[in-house]
Amino acid sequence: MNALIIGCGRIFYKHLESINSLKKNKIKIVGFCDKDTKKLKKLKKKYKLDIFENFKKAINHTKPDLVIILTPSGFHSEQVIYSIKKKCHVIVEKPMCLKIRDAKKIVQLSKQYKTKVFVVMQNKFNLPVLKLRKDIRKGYFGRLIHGSVIVRWKRDRSYYNQAKWRGTWKLDGGVVSNQASHHLDLMRSIMGEPISVYAKGFNHLSGTETEDTALIIFKFKNGKTGLMEATTAMRPFDVEGSFSLMGTKGSAKVGGFALNEISYSHVEKKSNNNRFKTNPKNVYGYGHIEFYKHVIESIYKNKKSEFESDQAVKTVQLINAIYKSIELNREIYLNQDIVSKKLGN
Repeated sequence: MNALIIGCGRIFYKHLESINSLKKNKIKIVGFCDKDTKKLKKLKKKYKLDIFENFKKAINHTKPDLVIILTPSGFHSEQVIYSIKKKCHVIVEKPMCLKIRDAKKIVQLSKQYKTKVFVVMQNKFNLPVLKLRKDIRKGYFGRLIHGSVIVRWKRDRSYYNQAKWRGTWKLDGGVVSNQASHHLDLMRSIMGEPISVYAKGFNHLSGTETEDTALIIFKFKNGKTGLMEATTAMRPFDVEGSFSLMGTKGSAKVGGFALNEISYSHVEKKSNNNRFKTNPKNVYGYGHIEFYKHVIESIYKNKKSEFESDQAVKTVQLINAIYKSIELNREIYLNQDIVSKKLGN
């Protein structure tokens, strides 16, 4: 597959390295697109590939099979939709987009043009996460009753100063839509779709438009409950990004910096967790490689994937419901109007 990369910022090199590290590399990069001309000139000199400042011109010129979108979240919808209409498959960084109406349109167009849109949730390929989900399917934890997410990361003023779009409602959102969207997606993948959410948002240290701390209560079907604490106000460094699970027969916690380590797993039936204890050591990188392998197989074999737009739209809806709860200071049910004004819907 010929692939075009749109957006050459912080995460760009991790994607490029992951593509280049594939043993049977079935992806050929044909060009880069970014608004930063200095950055583009350096890339052209290093990789000898076409460069573009305008994403539409880039797609029309290179005619890629796959478009990889690594731009700020607020730009995703326009770029994804244009790519689909040019009959390209798409990989887009999380979240798929910010607005519910855009997410639904992406799902509809993907079906219409018979293309696949994959949202990058690479932590689901961490071995501890795979092990947890496998043990859940085997019934080791019995009936699930409670899930809990903790994200305690540091994002100081220098992080937000690196790019003007960070911490804005128009292009980014706060800790819920940006940093914690991985964990939010995992929560709904394991616990099911929430019935309701009740959230509080705070801005302790970031000084941005958006929240840097969120506390959320979830209600799920069959009496299941959930909690989420997410913050980028942790000092002086990152502490954890974890998911804990309680069931009628056992409990477990996948922790580490980013869901890359089994902190504990207590079940009635013994399950060997040793080789899954810590993986990956290099949190940034391992999951991306496995994600690309998965995408390639899904496209070539036309296999259904949980990373496609019809699932990602549910996380976009959940993000909106959380922000709406913060805005109105009340419990929001997912079967009612869940559009967040802050996200511009």
